[in-house]
Amino acid sequence: MKAVKPVRQKSKNNPTTSTSIKKTENKTVPISKEGWLLIISAFILAALGLVMIFSVTSGQLLSKNFHSLKGFSKGVPSTTVFLYRHGIYLVIAFAGLLIASRLSPGFYKKYMKLGMFVSFALLVLVIFFGQQVNGARRWFRISYFSLQPMEIAKLALILYLAVILQKRFVILKDPWRGFGQPMVVTGFIILLLLIQNDFGSAMLFLTVAATLLFIAGSRLYYFVFAATAALPFLWYYVAAGWRLNKRIIPFLYPQYFKQEAAYQIIRSLDAYGSGGLTGFGLGNGPYKMDFLPEAHTDYIASMIGQEFGFFGSILIIILYGIIMYSGVKIAWRHHHDIFKFIVTLGVTLMLVFQAIINLSVVMNLIPSKGITLPFVSWGGNSLIMSFVSIGIIISIDRSLVTAESVQTSVSKLNQNNKSGVKLKKSATPLSESFVHASNKN
Repeated sequence: MKAVKPVRQKSKNNPTTSTSIKKTENKTVPISKEGWLLIISAFILAALGLVMIFSVTSGQLLSKNFHSLKGFSKGVPSTTVFLYRHGIYLVIAFAGLLIASRLSPGFYKKYMKLGMFVSFALLVLVIFFGQQVNGARRWFRISYFSLQPMEIAKLALILYLAVILQKRFVILKDPWRGFGQPMVVTGFIILLLLIQNDFGSAMLFLTVAATLLFIAGSRLYYFVFAATAALPFLWYYVAAGWRLNKRIIPFLYPQYFKQEAAYQIIRSLDAYGSGGLTGFGLGNGPYKMDFLPEAHTDYIASMIGQEFGFFGSILIIILYGIIMYSGVKIAWRHHHDIFKFIVTLGVTLMLVFQAIINLSVVMNLIPSKGITLPFVSWGGNSLIMSFVSIGIIISIDRSLVTAESVQTSVSKLNQNNKSGVKLKKSATPLSESFVHASNKN
Protein backbone atom coordinates (compact mmCIF):
# COMPACT_ATOMS: atom_id res chain seq x y z
CA MET A 1 0.00 0.00 0.00
CA LYS A 2 1.49 3.33 -1.05
CA ALA A 3 1.87 5.90 1.69
CA VAL A 4 0.47 9.35 1.10
CA LYS A 5 2.65 12.28 2.10
CA PRO A 6 1.07 13.99 5.10
CA VAL A 7 -0.06 17.59 4.84
CA ARG A 8 1.98 19.75 7.22
CA GLN A 9 -0.16 21.44 9.82
CA LYS A 10 0.78 25.08 10.26
CA SER A 11 -1.68 25.96 13.00
CA LYS A 12 -4.40 24.32 15.03
CA ASN A 13 -7.20 26.24 13.35
CA ASN A 14 -5.82 26.22 9.84
CA PRO A 15 -8.85 25.81 7.49
CA THR A 16 -6.61 24.75 4.63
CA THR A 17 -5.27 21.87 6.68
CA SER A 18 -8.73 20.64 7.72
CA THR A 19 -9.86 20.71 4.10
CA SER A 20 -6.79 18.74 3.08
CA ILE A 21 -7.52 16.15 5.75
CA LYS A 22 -11.08 15.67 4.51
CA LYS A 23 -9.88 15.27 0.92
CA THR A 24 -7.22 12.78 2.03
CA GLU A 25 -9.73 10.72 4.01
CA ASN A 26 -11.92 10.35 0.90
CA LYS A 27 -9.08 8.99 -1.22
CA THR A 28 -8.77 5.26 -1.88
CA VAL A 29 -5.98 2.84 -2.65
CA PRO A 30 -5.92 -0.48 -4.56
CA ILE A 31 -7.25 -3.58 -2.82
CA SER A 32 -4.57 -5.17 -0.67
CA LYS A 33 -3.31 -8.75 -0.91
CA GLU A 34 -5.47 -9.69 2.08
CA GLY A 35 -8.48 -8.11 0.41
CA TRP A 36 -8.02 -10.27 -2.67
CA LEU A 37 -7.55 -13.36 -0.49
CA LEU A 38 -10.85 -12.51 1.18
CA ILE A 39 -12.69 -12.15 -2.14
CA ILE A 40 -11.15 -15.28 -3.69
CA SER A 41 -11.90 -17.42 -0.63
CA ALA A 42 -15.51 -16.25 -0.57
CA PHE A 43 -16.00 -17.04 -4.26
CA ILE A 44 -14.41 -20.49 -3.94
CA LEU A 45 -16.81 -21.28 -1.10
CA ALA A 46 -19.73 -19.91 -3.12
CA ALA A 47 -18.73 -21.93 -6.19
CA LEU A 48 -18.44 -25.07 -4.08
CA GLY A 49 -21.84 -24.30 -2.57
CA LEU A 50 -23.45 -23.84 -6.00
CA VAL A 51 -22.08 -27.18 -7.22
CA MET A 52 -23.13 -29.00 -4.07
CA ILE A 53 -26.61 -27.49 -4.06
CA PHE A 54 -27.13 -28.80 -7.59
CA SER A 55 -25.72 -32.19 -6.64
CA VAL A 56 -27.81 -32.55 -3.48
CA THR A 57 -31.11 -31.11 -4.69
CA SER A 58 -31.03 -32.99 -7.99
CA GLY A 59 -30.67 -36.21 -6.05
CA GLN A 60 -33.50 -35.30 -3.71
CA LEU A 61 -35.80 -34.28 -6.55
CA LEU A 62 -35.06 -37.44 -8.49
CA SER A 63 -35.63 -39.70 -5.52
CA LYS A 64 -39.01 -41.12 -4.67
CA ASN A 65 -39.21 -39.01 -1.53
CA PHE A 66 -38.95 -35.46 -2.85
CA HIS A 67 -41.90 -34.20 -0.78
CA SER A 68 -39.72 -31.85 1.26
CA LEU A 69 -38.74 -29.91 -1.88
CA LYS A 70 -41.84 -30.36 -4.00
CA GLY A 71 -43.25 -26.95 -3.13
CA PHE A 72 -40.41 -25.16 -4.87
CA SER A 73 -40.90 -26.95 -8.18
CA LYS A 74 -44.70 -26.68 -8.22
CA GLY A 75 -45.50 -30.32 -8.81
CA VAL A 76 -43.14 -31.61 -11.47
CA PRO A 77 -39.61 -31.70 -10.07
CA SER A 78 -36.82 -30.18 -12.12
CA THR A 79 -33.23 -31.02 -11.29
CA THR A 80 -32.07 -27.50 -12.17
CA VAL A 81 -34.65 -25.42 -10.28
CA PHE A 82 -32.37 -24.88 -7.27
CA LEU A 83 -29.29 -24.40 -9.45
CA TYR A 84 -30.88 -21.57 -11.45
CA ARG A 85 -32.34 -19.86 -8.41
CA HIS A 86 -29.15 -20.03 -6.39
CA GLY A 87 -27.24 -18.82 -9.44
CA ILE A 88 -29.49 -15.73 -9.52
CA TYR A 89 -28.82 -15.19 -5.82
CA LEU A 90 -25.09 -15.43 -6.50
CA VAL A 91 -25.28 -12.75 -9.23
CA ILE A 92 -27.21 -10.45 -6.88
CA ALA A 93 -24.68 -11.17 -4.14
CA PHE A 94 -21.80 -10.23 -6.44
CA ALA A 95 -23.55 -6.97 -7.30
CA GLY A 96 -24.01 -6.33 -3.58
CA LEU A 97 -20.30 -6.87 -3.00
CA LEU A 98 -19.40 -4.38 -5.73
CA ILE A 99 -21.79 -1.73 -4.44
CA ALA A 100 -20.76 -2.19 -0.80
CA SER A 101 -17.07 -2.01 -1.68
CA ARG A 102 -17.53 1.29 -3.58
CA LEU A 103 -19.27 3.06 -0.70
CA SER A 104 -17.03 4.91 1.74
CA PRO A 105 -16.76 3.86 5.43
CA GLY A 106 -18.28 7.24 6.29
CA PHE A 107 -21.47 6.22 4.45
CA TYR A 108 -21.98 3.26 6.77
CA LYS A 109 -21.33 5.42 9.82
CA LYS A 110 -23.79 8.05 8.61
CA TYR A 111 -26.67 5.64 8.04
CA MET A 112 -26.05 3.38 11.04
CA LYS A 113 -29.11 4.70 12.92
CA LEU A 114 -31.35 4.07 9.92
CA GLY A 115 -30.04 0.52 9.70
CA MET A 116 -30.75 -0.10 13.38
CA PHE A 117 -34.27 1.31 13.05
CA VAL A 118 -35.07 -0.86 10.02
CA SER A 119 -33.61 -3.92 11.75
CA PHE A 120 -35.64 -3.41 14.93
CA ALA A 121 -38.81 -2.78 12.93
CA LEU A 122 -38.40 -5.91 10.81
CA LEU A 123 -37.48 -8.07 13.81
CA VAL A 124 -40.68 -6.99 15.55
CA LEU A 125 -42.92 -7.29 12.50
CA VAL A 126 -41.71 -10.78 11.60
CA ILE A 127 -42.94 -12.03 14.99
CA PHE A 128 -46.51 -11.14 14.01
CA PHE A 129 -46.52 -11.44 10.23
CA GLY A 130 -43.67 -13.82 9.45
CA GLN A 131 -44.01 -17.36 8.12
CA GLN A 132 -43.45 -20.16 10.60
CA VAL A 133 -41.11 -22.93 9.45
CA ASN A 134 -40.04 -25.84 11.68
CA GLY A 135 -41.30 -24.06 14.78
CA ALA A 136 -39.44 -20.80 14.06
CA ARG A 137 -40.96 -17.57 12.79
CA ARG A 138 -37.99 -15.85 11.10
CA TRP A 139 -39.00 -15.10 7.51
CA PHE A 140 -41.26 -12.86 5.47
CA ARG A 141 -42.47 -14.92 2.55
CA ILE A 142 -43.43 -13.15 -0.70
CA SER A 143 -44.22 -15.63 -3.49
CA TYR A 144 -40.95 -17.48 -4.22
CA PHE A 145 -38.82 -15.03 -2.28
CA SER A 146 -38.24 -14.58 1.43
CA LEU A 147 -36.63 -12.00 3.69
CA GLN A 148 -34.90 -12.86 6.96
CA PRO A 149 -34.51 -9.71 9.14
CA MET A 150 -31.80 -11.37 11.20
CA GLU A 151 -29.37 -11.09 8.27
CA ILE A 152 -29.85 -7.32 8.12
CA ALA A 153 -29.59 -7.03 11.90
CA LYS A 154 -26.13 -8.65 11.81
CA LEU A 155 -24.54 -5.74 9.98
CA ALA A 156 -26.67 -3.13 11.75
CA LEU A 157 -25.50 -4.33 15.17
CA ILE A 158 -21.83 -4.34 14.16
CA LEU A 159 -22.10 -0.80 12.77
CA TYR A 160 -23.86 0.34 15.95
CA LEU A 161 -21.16 -1.15 18.17
CA ALA A 162 -18.44 0.42 16.02
CA VAL A 163 -19.98 3.89 16.28
CA ILE A 164 -20.71 3.62 20.00
CA LEU A 165 -17.26 2.24 20.83
CA GLN A 166 -15.57 5.01 18.86
CA LYS A 167 -17.53 7.65 20.78
CA ARG A 168 -16.99 6.04 24.17
CA PHE A 169 -13.59 4.49 23.76
CA VAL A 170 -12.02 6.28 26.71
CA ILE A 171 -14.89 5.31 29.05
CA LEU A 172 -15.13 1.63 28.11
CA LYS A 173 -14.30 0.73 31.69
CA ASP A 174 -17.33 2.66 32.90
CA PRO A 175 -19.87 -0.02 34.00
CA TRP A 176 -22.87 1.64 32.34
CA ARG A 177 -21.86 4.01 29.54
CA GLY A 178 -18.98 1.87 28.29
CA PHE A 179 -20.50 -1.59 28.75
CA GLY A 180 -24.10 -1.58 29.94
CA GLN A 181 -25.72 0.47 27.19
CA PRO A 182 -24.19 -1.46 24.25
CA MET A 183 -25.12 -4.76 25.90
CA VAL A 184 -28.69 -3.58 26.57
CA VAL A 185 -29.18 -2.80 22.86
CA THR A 186 -27.60 -6.14 21.95
CA GLY A 187 -29.79 -7.86 24.54
CA PHE A 188 -32.95 -6.36 23.04
CA ILE A 189 -32.05 -7.76 19.62
CA ILE A 190 -31.30 -11.13 21.22
CA LEU A 191 -34.67 -11.07 22.99
CA LEU A 192 -36.47 -10.54 19.66
CA LEU A 193 -34.52 -13.44 18.15
CA LEU A 194 -35.44 -15.69 21.07
CA ILE A 195 -39.11 -14.80 20.62
CA GLN A 196 -38.72 -15.91 17.00
CA ASN A 197 -37.33 -19.19 18.35
CA ASP A 198 -33.93 -18.46 16.79
CA PHE A 199 -31.63 -19.49 19.63
CA GLY A 200 -28.62 -20.09 17.36
CA SER A 201 -28.62 -16.56 15.91
CA ALA A 202 -29.14 -15.11 19.39
CA MET A 203 -26.01 -16.87 20.65
CA LEU A 204 -24.10 -15.75 17.56
CA PHE A 205 -25.01 -12.11 18.17
CA LEU A 206 -24.12 -12.36 21.85
CA THR A 207 -20.75 -13.99 21.15
CA VAL A 208 -19.70 -11.41 18.55
CA ALA A 209 -20.85 -8.41 20.62
CA ALA A 210 -19.13 -9.66 23.78
CA THR A 211 -15.92 -10.41 21.85
CA LEU A 212 -15.82 -6.91 20.36
CA LEU A 213 -16.41 -5.25 23.74
CA PHE A 214 -13.71 -7.39 25.34
CA ILE A 215 -11.17 -6.65 22.61
CA ALA A 216 -11.97 -2.94 22.84
CA GLY A 217 -11.12 -3.01 26.54
CA SER A 218 -14.19 -3.69 28.70
CA ARG A 219 -13.31 -5.20 32.06
CA LEU A 220 -13.56 -8.97 32.39
CA TYR A 221 -15.63 -8.92 35.56
CA TYR A 222 -18.38 -6.98 33.71
CA PHE A 223 -18.88 -10.05 31.54
CA VAL A 224 -18.84 -12.33 34.57
CA PHE A 225 -21.49 -10.21 36.29
CA ALA A 226 -23.66 -10.03 33.15
CA ALA A 227 -23.38 -13.79 32.56
CA THR A 228 -24.30 -14.51 36.19
CA ALA A 229 -27.34 -12.23 35.97
CA ALA A 230 -28.50 -13.85 32.71
CA LEU A 231 -27.87 -17.44 33.81
CA PRO A 232 -31.32 -18.10 35.39
CA PHE A 233 -33.12 -16.83 32.27
CA LEU A 234 -30.81 -18.83 30.00
CA TRP A 235 -31.34 -21.96 32.08
CA TYR A 236 -35.12 -21.55 31.90
CA TYR A 237 -35.05 -20.96 28.13
CA VAL A 238 -32.75 -23.88 27.33
CA ALA A 239 -33.70 -26.49 29.91
CA ALA A 240 -37.45 -25.91 30.00
CA GLY A 241 -39.95 -27.35 27.55
CA TRP A 242 -39.23 -28.97 24.20
CA ARG A 243 -35.58 -27.84 23.91
CA LEU A 244 -34.52 -30.17 26.68
CA ASN A 245 -36.28 -33.16 25.14
CA LYS A 246 -35.64 -32.46 21.46
CA ARG A 247 -32.23 -30.75 21.49
CA ILE A 248 -30.20 -31.22 24.67
CA ILE A 249 -30.90 -34.85 25.59
CA PRO A 250 -30.67 -36.16 21.97
CA PHE A 251 -27.38 -34.26 21.63
CA LEU A 252 -25.98 -35.97 24.72
CA TYR A 253 -27.40 -39.42 23.95
CA PRO A 254 -28.00 -39.63 20.17
CA GLN A 255 -27.82 -43.43 20.16
CA TYR A 256 -31.17 -43.60 21.98
CA PHE A 257 -32.99 -41.32 19.52
CA LYS A 258 -31.84 -42.67 16.15
CA GLN A 259 -35.29 -42.57 14.61
CA GLU A 260 -36.54 -39.52 16.47
CA ALA A 261 -34.89 -36.26 17.55
CA ALA A 262 -31.35 -37.45 16.76
CA TYR A 263 -32.18 -38.86 13.32
CA GLN A 264 -30.69 -35.87 11.50
CA ILE A 265 -27.43 -35.76 13.43
CA ILE A 266 -26.97 -39.55 13.16
CA ARG A 267 -27.36 -39.29 9.38
CA SER A 268 -24.94 -36.35 9.33
CA LEU A 269 -22.26 -38.29 11.20
CA ASP A 270 -22.83 -41.29 8.93
CA ALA A 271 -22.37 -39.08 5.89
CA TYR A 272 -19.08 -37.74 7.24
CA GLY A 273 -17.81 -41.17 8.20
CA SER A 274 -18.75 -42.87 4.95
CA GLY A 275 -16.86 -40.27 2.88
CA GLY A 276 -13.44 -41.42 4.05
CA LEU A 277 -10.43 -39.49 2.80
CA THR A 278 -11.50 -38.74 -0.77
CA GLY A 279 -15.28 -39.25 -0.70
CA PHE A 280 -17.69 -40.91 -3.13
CA GLY A 281 -17.08 -38.27 -5.80
CA LEU A 282 -19.17 -35.34 -6.96
CA GLY A 283 -22.79 -36.36 -7.48
CA ASN A 284 -22.31 -39.86 -6.02
CA GLY A 285 -23.15 -39.24 -2.37
CA PRO A 286 -25.95 -41.67 -1.45
CA TYR A 287 -27.34 -39.60 1.41
CA LYS A 288 -28.48 -36.83 -0.91
CA MET A 289 -31.37 -39.10 -1.94
CA ASP A 290 -33.46 -37.52 0.82
CA PHE A 291 -31.86 -39.61 3.57
CA LEU A 292 -30.43 -36.50 5.29
CA PRO A 293 -32.98 -33.74 6.02
CA GLU A 294 -31.90 -30.18 5.17
CA ALA A 295 -28.89 -31.54 3.27
CA HIS A 296 -28.82 -28.49 0.99
CA THR A 297 -29.05 -25.91 3.80
CA ASP A 298 -27.86 -26.41 7.38
CA TYR A 299 -26.23 -29.80 6.72
CA ILE A 300 -24.56 -29.15 3.39
CA ALA A 301 -21.14 -29.59 5.03
CA SER A 302 -22.04 -33.23 5.72
CA MET A 303 -22.69 -33.81 2.04
CA ILE A 304 -19.38 -32.16 1.16
CA GLY A 305 -17.73 -34.58 3.56
CA GLN A 306 -19.47 -37.52 1.92
CA GLU A 307 -18.78 -36.55 -1.70
CA PHE A 308 -15.31 -34.99 -1.26
CA GLY A 309 -14.19 -36.79 1.89
CA PHE A 310 -11.83 -35.56 4.58
CA PHE A 311 -9.88 -33.42 2.12
CA GLY A 312 -13.03 -31.56 1.08
CA SER A 313 -13.90 -30.83 4.69
CA ILE A 314 -10.37 -29.61 5.39
CA LEU A 315 -10.57 -27.32 2.35
CA ILE A 316 -13.63 -25.60 3.83
CA ILE A 317 -11.86 -25.06 7.15
CA ILE A 318 -8.78 -23.67 5.40
CA LEU A 319 -10.88 -21.21 3.38
CA TYR A 320 -12.62 -19.90 6.50
CA GLY A 321 -9.21 -19.69 8.14
CA ILE A 322 -8.02 -17.50 5.25
CA ILE A 323 -11.09 -15.28 5.69
CA MET A 324 -10.29 -14.96 9.39
CA TYR A 325 -6.63 -14.16 8.75
CA SER A 326 -7.38 -11.63 6.00
CA GLY A 327 -10.11 -9.89 7.97
CA VAL A 328 -7.99 -9.55 11.10
CA LYS A 329 -5.01 -8.31 9.06
CA ILE A 330 -7.13 -5.63 7.38
CA ALA A 331 -8.67 -4.65 10.71
CA TRP A 332 -5.28 -4.22 12.34
CA ARG A 333 -4.04 -2.15 9.43
CA HIS A 334 -6.77 0.35 10.36
CA HIS A 335 -6.42 0.06 14.13
CA HIS A 336 -5.88 3.83 14.33
CA ASP A 337 -9.59 4.28 13.53
CA ILE A 338 -11.78 2.47 16.04
CA PHE A 339 -14.82 2.52 13.75
CA LYS A 340 -13.00 0.84 10.87
CA PHE A 341 -11.25 -1.57 13.22
CA ILE A 342 -14.45 -2.71 14.96
CA VAL A 343 -16.48 -2.97 11.74
CA THR A 344 -13.85 -5.06 9.96
CA LEU A 345 -13.21 -7.29 12.95
CA GLY A 346 -16.91 -7.61 13.75
CA VAL A 347 -17.91 -8.61 10.22
CA THR A 348 -15.06 -11.12 10.08
CA LEU A 349 -15.99 -12.66 13.41
CA MET A 350 -19.68 -12.81 12.45
CA LEU A 351 -18.86 -14.83 9.31
CA VAL A 352 -16.28 -17.12 10.91
CA PHE A 353 -18.20 -17.72 14.15
CA GLN A 354 -21.29 -18.62 12.13
CA ALA A 355 -19.24 -21.12 10.14
CA ILE A 356 -17.81 -22.58 13.36
CA ILE A 357 -21.30 -23.01 14.83
CA ASN A 358 -22.61 -24.68 11.68
CA LEU A 359 -19.67 -27.08 11.39
CA SER A 360 -19.90 -27.87 15.11
CA VAL A 361 -23.59 -28.74 14.75
CA VAL A 362 -23.14 -31.10 11.79
CA MET A 363 -20.32 -32.85 13.69
CA ASN A 364 -22.48 -33.08 16.84
CA LEU A 365 -20.07 -30.97 18.90
CA ILE A 366 -22.94 -28.70 20.00
CA PRO A 367 -26.75 -29.08 19.87
CA SER A 368 -28.59 -28.25 16.67
CA LYS A 369 -28.96 -24.49 16.05
CA GLY A 370 -30.47 -24.05 12.57
CA ILE A 371 -27.67 -21.80 11.25
CA THR A 372 -26.50 -21.89 7.64
CA LEU A 373 -22.91 -22.21 6.42
CA PRO A 374 -21.90 -18.76 5.03
CA PHE A 375 -21.38 -18.61 1.24
CA VAL A 376 -22.14 -22.34 0.88
CA SER A 377 -25.65 -23.19 2.09
CA TRP A 378 -28.79 -22.70 0.04
CA GLY A 379 -30.52 -19.41 0.79
CA GLY A 380 -30.50 -16.02 -0.88
CA ASN A 381 -30.58 -13.93 2.31
CA SER A 382 -27.50 -15.50 3.82
CA LEU A 383 -25.57 -15.53 0.54
CA ILE A 384 -26.31 -11.91 -0.38
CA MET A 385 -25.61 -10.48 3.08
CA SER A 386 -22.41 -12.51 3.38
CA PHE A 387 -21.07 -10.98 0.17
CA VAL A 388 -22.24 -7.51 1.25
CA SER A 389 -20.23 -8.08 4.44
CA ILE A 390 -17.15 -8.83 2.35
CA GLY A 391 -17.84 -5.67 0.35
CA ILE A 392 -17.84 -3.58 3.55
CA ILE A 393 -14.47 -5.01 4.52
CA ILE A 394 -13.11 -4.22 1.05
CA SER A 395 -14.44 -0.67 1.37
CA ILE A 396 -12.41 -0.23 4.54
CA ASP A 397 -9.44 -1.99 2.99
CA ARG A 398 -9.45 0.54 0.13
CA SER A 399 -9.67 3.54 2.46
CA LEU A 400 -6.48 5.47 3.03
CA VAL A 401 -4.30 5.23 6.14
CA THR A 402 -2.42 8.49 6.66
CA ALA A 403 -0.76 10.45 9.40
CA GLU A 404 -3.62 12.95 9.36
CA SER A 405 -6.25 10.27 10.00
CA VAL A 406 -4.22 8.98 12.94
CA GLN A 407 -3.90 12.45 14.45
CA THR A 408 -7.61 13.08 13.86
CA SER A 409 -8.55 9.81 15.60
CA VAL A 410 -6.46 10.64 18.67
CA SER A 411 -7.88 14.16 18.87
CA LYS A 412 -11.43 12.76 18.68
CA LEU A 413 -10.63 10.40 21.54
CA ASN A 414 -9.47 13.32 23.65
CA GLN A 415 -12.58 15.33 22.76
CA ASN A 416 -14.85 12.44 23.76
CA ASN A 417 -13.03 12.05 27.06
CA LYS A 418 -15.46 13.99 29.25
CA SER A 419 -13.21 13.67 32.26
CA GLY A 420 -10.94 16.28 30.69
CA VAL A 421 -7.84 14.11 30.96
CA LYS A 422 -5.87 13.85 27.74
CA LEU A 423 -5.22 10.36 26.43
CA LYS A 424 -1.52 10.02 27.25
CA LYS A 425 -1.53 6.66 29.00
CA SER A 426 -3.48 3.84 27.52
CA ALA A 427 -6.92 3.18 28.94
CA THR A 428 -7.03 -0.20 27.23
CA PRO A 429 -4.57 -2.42 25.35
CA LEU A 430 -6.03 -1.25 22.02
CA SER A 431 -5.51 2.42 22.90
CA GLU A 432 -1.75 1.86 23.12
CA SER A 433 -1.70 1.55 19.33
CA PHE A 434 -3.42 4.93 19.00
CA VAL A 435 -0.88 6.70 21.16
CA HIS A 436 2.02 4.90 19.47
CA ALA A 437 0.72 5.81 16.02
CA SER A 438 0.27 9.48 16.92
CA ASN A 439 3.72 9.75 18.48
CA LYS A 440 5.29 8.04 15.48
CA ASN A 441 3.79 10.55 13.09
